[in-house]
Amino acid sequence: MSFFKRRPAPTAPSFWHDVPPPEAIYAIGDVHGRRDLLAAMEAVLAQDWTQRSYGDVVLLYLGDLIDRGPHSAHVLDHLTAPAPKGVRRLTLLGNHEEMFLAFVDRPEANLAWLDHGGGETLNSYGIYLTKSDIMRMPRSKVLQHLRASIPRPHLDALRRAPRAVRSGDWRFTHAGLDPTKTDEAQTAADLTWGAAGDVTALSQCAGRLVFGHFAADQVRTIGQTSCIDTGAYATDRLTALRVIPRTSDATTEFFEVYKPDRTSRQ
Repeated sequence: MSFFKRRPAPTAPSFWHDVPPPEAIYAIGDVHGRRDLLAAMEAVLAQDWTQRSYGDVVLLYLGDLIDRGPHSAHVLDHLTAPAPKGVRRLTLLGNHEEMFLAFVDRPEANLAWLDHGGGETLNSYGIYLTKSDIMRMPRSKVLQHLRASIPRPHLDALRRAPRAVRSGDWRFTHAGLDPTKTDEAQTAADLTWGAAGDVTALSQCAGRLVFGHFAADQVRTIGQTSCIDTGAYATDRLTALRVIPRTSDATTEFFEVYKPDRTSRQ
């Protein structure tokens, strides 16, 4: 008889964050440094939840808050500030946030991020280092520049961000998921990098799922599956979707902001 107990096999970490259903969730597509469009969108959404007398609202940002656009630092300033009364802010980790965090930890090993909008993000913090600067400077000096200019709360908020959220029957991810897998079998590549591809472009319905990542000039919806990344940094168009997770009713409503002085609702 053995006196040694077999250790249980390690389980894969869950990327899902379960949120008790609020009265409404407003999912907001990829912002990409467009603080102006985000401000305009939140004003439209605030008018909606006020008119409907919602007292428990979640603003759910689907990731890719930063890069490409000019005001990434200002977007993160806004999202780490206190939310309005009755409102909770929740941010998913997008692939651009993941690249940003990797760069902050090891700049010399993650220079490729600068070619994917990272340069604009550094500029928004008042950092004007080029690839050649970083390769030439001692690593300690580069890290000193980053730590002096990027607020710790910005980095902490992104490091805490989940990759996926479930609330009621609804699921929210940055880049969709692999519809052939269970929730718990999804990988970071599936949820954050879209390894399985845009399920709406493939005409696949993955249930009540909302995601971004795959930019286009309009929303794509297949059944109850919606991709709401409308390429804000390039199109001047930001999209959000309201869902009511406490009910079995799948009714949704899209909101679109084109510029601060021109808004429309579908």
